[in-house]
Amino acid sequence: MTENIIDTKYGKVRGIEKDGCVQFLGIPFAKKPLGELSFKHPLEPEKWDGILDASTGSKNPIQHVGHTGSSYMSQDCLYMNIFKPKSEKQNLPVLVWIFGGSYAEGGAGEAEAGGGRLLYDMAKVAVETESIVVTFNYRLNIYGFLNLSFLDKENGGKNLFDRNCGLFDQIRALEFVRDNIAFFGGDRDNVTLFGQSAGGACILALMSMEEAKTLFNKAYVMSACIEHFFTEEESRKNTERYLKTLGIKKNELERLFNMDAEVISRANKKFSNDMRFKRFELRCAFSPTIDGTTLKGAPGTLAMDSEKPLLIGTVEEEANPFTLPLPTPLLFLMSKILKIKPVKSGKSYKHQISDSVTKIIYVNPLERLLSGYKGDAWRYLYKYATPDSIEKGIGCYHFCDVPVLLGKSTKMECVDDEESQETGKRLRSILKEFVWKGNPGWKKNSAGDEPHEIR
Repeated sequence: MTENIIDTKYGKVRGIEKDGCVQFLGIPFAKKPLGELSFKHPLEPEKWDGILDASTGSKNPIQHVGHTGSSYMSQDCLYMNIFKPKSEKQNLPVLVWIFGGSYAEGGAGEAEAGGGRLLYDMAKVAVETESIVVTFNYRLNIYGFLNLSFLDKENGGKNLFDRNCGLFDQIRALEFVRDNIAFFGGDRDNVTLFGQSAGGACILALMSMEEAKTLFNKAYVMSACIEHFFTEEESRKNTERYLKTLGIKKNELERLFNMDAEVISRANKKFSNDMRFKRFELRCAFSPTIDGTTLKGAPGTLAMDSEKPLLIGTVEEEANPFTLPLPTPLLFLMSKILKIKPVKSGKSYKHQISDSVTKIIYVNPLERLLSGYKGDAWRYLYKYATPDSIEKGIGCYHFCDVPVLLGKSTKMECVDDEESQETGKRLRSILKEFVWKGNPGWKKNSAGDEPHEIR
């Protein structure tokens, strides 16, 4: 490891040399969202004196811990990481990762305290795509996406709450990239967003938001929950339910500013479980609000007007993690209430329902988006299942492509075998083509075209 110091708009940062990159970890891109800023849109960070030590990652946003999250968390979470490949080339393309996790879990920080392992290590992506890669945290669940602003009047009209803070955290991070990435050797005019699941859906939202449109040039959207957004009315009802879960009345919202992280975490988990198993809601419990102001319409519809190059797709068995673990009687009840018909095949009943849910949540909305998309678009279908996921019986499931793309094993999936590593190299090669040339090297998709298969 060697010393690497870069002067940004806000102060100097010192990174570390590791895995073929200079890594700058835990850089503040916004003012700490604490106190009166807890539920407000983010502000610029304050300048710092001296040299900021950027050798370790930050904590992650407050959350309940699921498959892709971490208990190493804090409300003070608005930090980013920058991976700069050791390359002779200048003015490198920029890749910005937006993580998924149902708007409720995940992060770009360290997986555990003092572990030195990031939830998303982008070293291989940066090196093999010859791009600068940025990852960052954004506020989740109650802090990022619960609609509380309509209750301001019942709390003395103090203007305590903004809508869709999580999306505006993402915009603030992109503004930081615009203003500072040139110092790291990046091209501010060649920025590609890539993200998975809720992160992919956020990218579609950003494509439709005036505040974000000029902050990036291309989009790579993986397994997006395209229609997981709530209307203003729906979000208000969800907020009232969540406050009951917490035991807080509408006129005492200032209690939220001093809530213990563990209390929030438990409430988030209960609220999410109630949404799924009591109300049989397929959408994410903390989905953003289409309020007509911050988010003016359904992103899956508004994004059609974008002319940005779009690489978008799904994995073959997206719904497996959500349906296969459920007892068959509960799955039968849910499918009956939601009128989900099993996809007739030689598979088991659970797998037939999983295939149907995959079409409803992921495939059909994607096809509707592409049917009216104005820009150039390339659609893929990811069909590779690692030996580890095959052994576990979960197949080509939602999120399985992310560890392969990064070339890094996670607690959900091991990708250390030779076959998975080779598949990862192919994915990173496709990504390199897209960020450098504006296309992945395939024929563009028209409505009704079969997707490009990745095996």
